Amino acid sequence: MNEYQQTLAVGTVIQDKWVILEFLGKGGMGEVYRAHQVNLKRDIAIKIISREWLESVEENEEELRSGLQRFRTEVLAMAQVRHPNILQIYDHGSLSIKRDQAALEFEYIAMEYVPGGTLSSTMSEDGFYPEEELTREWLEKYFLPVLDGVRALHASGIIHRDLKPGNILLDGYTPRIADFGLARSARIGSMTLSTDIKGTPAYMSPEHFMDLKRADHRSDIYSLGKMLFEAVDGKMGPQIIPLKSAALKKTESPFFLELDSIIRKATAEDRNDRFGSLEELQAAILASFALTGSGRNIGKAREPSMPALLSRPRWIWTGVATAVFLVFAMTVWHLLGEPGKSAFDTGPSSEVRSPVKPPDPPPVQPPALGAADPLPSVLTGEDGARLHLISGGGLPGKGISEPSVTAASMGPFYMDETEVTNHQYVEFLNSVLQRVRVEQGAVKGDGAAWLLLGEVARGYEPIVFQDGKFVIKDPALHSHPVVRVTAEGAAAYAAHYGRRLPTTTEWFYAKGTGNAEKKEVPAAKTQQRAPTHMEGMHGQMQQPLPKSSAVKQSRPKGPVSVTQLPPNRYGIRGLDGNVDEWSIMPPENTPQSPNGIRYAVLPEGIGRLPWEAFKEVGFRTVMPVEK
Repeated sequence: MNEYQQTLAVGTVIQDKWVILEFLGKGGMGEVYRAHQVNLKRDIAIKIISREWLESVEENEEELRSGLQRFRTEVLAMAQVRHPNILQIYDHGSLSIKRDQAALEFEYIAMEYVPGGTLSSTMSEDGFYPEEELTREWLEKYFLPVLDGVRALHASGIIHRDLKPGNILLDGYTPRIADFGLARSARIGSMTLSTDIKGTPAYMSPEHFMDLKRADHRSDIYSLGKMLFEAVDGKMGPQIIPLKSAALKKTESPFFLELDSIIRKATAEDRNDRFGSLEELQAAILASFALTGSGRNIGKAREPSMPALLSRPRWIWTGVATAVFLVFAMTVWHLLGEPGKSAFDTGPSSEVRSPVKPPDPPPVQPPALGAADPLPSVLTGEDGARLHLISGGGLPGKGISEPSVTAASMGPFYMDETEVTNHQYVEFLNSVLQRVRVEQGAVKGDGAAWLLLGEVARGYEPIVFQDGKFVIKDPALHSHPVVRVTAEGAAAYAAHYGRRLPTTTEWFYAKGTGNAEKKEVPAAKTQQRAPTHMEGMHGQMQQPLPKSSAVKQSRPKGPVSVTQLPPNRYGIRGLDGNVDEWSIMPPENTPQSPNGIRYAVLPEGIGRLPWEAFKEVGFRTVMPVEK
């Protein structure tokens, strides 16, 4: 199988402000990339029409015109609506790329980058039936917000016409509707299409299949009904006949009986028999919650009747025992006094006390352990870095004396997905120029050596200082790891963004050697991970296989882009040998580390002085979870 050749190389700069960082995947006619917007310091997604598709239709003028129209329709439709459950678009334009001595023109869409999966990842293969609470939770958490987004589209006169789980992205727990290539809007105008079927048959209404131009808001309702059916009944296989009304196989409770009625009506083959609007569909789902015994302020939980209570004397005695205990506890409380007040305090009872100021809420970052909400699996740092949660656990070794480790266990922490890149370090240096000076090819900050400039190897000089600022000499090196940075320079970067360098134990734990009890993920599953947001969009996105040099255990000849390396089971890339990395060793006061901090280069674990720099040593950062 030939490796797919993407159109834009990593490091390509678009419009002097977007640097391509990663190729996410391709669909029927588009390619999607992750890029970094330099002036606003944020990651975005770039979608372009693929060169492969353009070449395939160069002799079919009608299909070419139709495809370009769909691409532009997507831009116009997305730009018309602002809603928390709809993906945001930033820009649209064209770019010229030189390839084989020829200039190729491409149109692009710059849009919001949402790290995460799609709605498909929230749906069980076997469906939620017969779990009523799980079904209701999914409906409230994901499906109803999707309906809110579709309502906003319909209110703006836009029909999506390609709603499916793969086109619903997840921003944390927030679903975001994407892929408007088949959308129709009264303000945009009708679309002229070829005779090919456009859409996804499993979620496509009969009128959509017969004639896309006949698809109206009720076609979206049909697609949503199919999505609801799939969530309850399980992923749709070949035995499910498309274009037909759907029905649950089992309905052994009032709640699922009502959901079955909703699904049948939403997916009726005659669109006149469907719900007339999204409001009607939402109201029917909300009303069904009353049948679960608990719902979104709808109905009350049924109270047991008196005969039922009397038939269970154990309940009565339990209540009596509880009442006696409460009376006893109140008596003790009054005898011993209120907390913080003497039991023999004879002060006047009418004393007016100042209200106690409630404690300030904990900061958002770093996350606190034991919070009511679960810790997010991914955080985004101020430098644009993605940090993955390492949940921690038991350690195989004994006698570890590091701050984050107690009783041979590792506490949870967040780690950068990749090594810090040239782009990120240059951004850092330019943000603290008042603290920096360049002397004899060395960058010094706060009087300490941070980075060595010059050629790392013959013809490889990533960072230069010119015109009073730091720049990356070759745009292709933006996403390569910064090297020849000292431990002090790495620690300064980490501290600037509220993080620190990893300890040796944390680093090896994240690498996969820290928890002997955790089951290893086979290499094939690591490389063929579940698709993230853009990888599941725009048709069935195909993630390219990692380059062979990225998965070898031996080190490549030089650093490669941090995005070319496959993630491990925690989502961390590059721990298997792109470059060596700085870490913190257990504290020990020595002449070489008067402040008690010692540094080591991993994976070898060799102790090094904090002002040393090496051509094959970079770093990443971590953020511990506060207790």
